[in-house]
Amino acid sequence: MIYQNNYNLEHITEPINSAEPEIKLIVEQVLQLEKDKLSQKNSRYINEDILNIIRNNIQ
Repeated sequence: MIYQNNYNLEHITEPINSAEPEIKLIVEQVLQLEKDKLSQKNSRYINEDILNIIRNNIQ
């Protein structure tokens, strides 16, 4: 159904692509963190790590 309407997938990443550079950096770092945590058996403390990323980039 999606392919039948020539659905454009660029709109999915559009908010990230049009965001301020600081926001892009936060999103990229959080995505990398989540990717790294997925490969670990113990993915605890991700919330604290995300908060640290945000704090470090906002200052």
